[in-house]
Amino acid sequence: MTCDEFLKECLAQSLIKPEKIGMDQVAKVIARARQDLQVAEKLLSIDEGHAYEIAYGAMLHAGRAFMFTKGFRPTTNFQHKTVVAFAACFLGEAYKTLTQRFDYMRKNRNNFIYEPWKFHVSLTDAQGAFKAAQEFVALIMQEIKKEHPQKELPF
Repeated sequence: MTCDEFLKECLAQSLIKPEKIGMDQVAKVIARARQDLQVAEKLLSIDEGHAYEIAYGAMLHAGRAFMFTKGFRPTTNFQHKTVVAFAACFLGEAYKTLTQRFDYMRKNRNNFIYEPWKFHVSLTDAQGAFKAAQEFVALIMQEIKKEHPQKELPF
C-alpha cells in the first residue's frame, strides 16, 4: 500500500484528520520526546517497567510530531496504533525493523498498563526499549529537519 492509499484509508476510517500544526508545536513535542528519553534512562536503574513505558512514550511523542509535520493528527480512535502505522508507512522499508519494534513496544506497554500481571519487564527489555527509542527519536528529528531545511529548529 502506498502512503497516499494509507492516508485515504485512514481518513475514510476517521483514524486521522488533517490539521495544520505549527513547527513551534512540533518542536515542543520533540522536546517532550527528548525529555522522556532522559527520564527513561534514569529509571533504568530504579524501575524497568516504567523505564520501558517512558521509552515507548518518547517514541509515541516523536511519531506524533512526525505526523504533525505531514499535516495530520490522530483522532480519538486507536491513536497509538495509528501513529505506529503512520510512521511505518512514511519511514518505509529502510526502517521496517525499527517501526516493528515500535509496534511491539506499543503492545507491551498496553499489557504493562492494563494487564500488568501478564507482563514482566526485565532490565534487558528496558535497555533494549531505551536504545530503540533513542534511535527512533533521532531518526524522526533527522527526517523533520530533512523535510524542513529552511526552518530553524531547536533540535
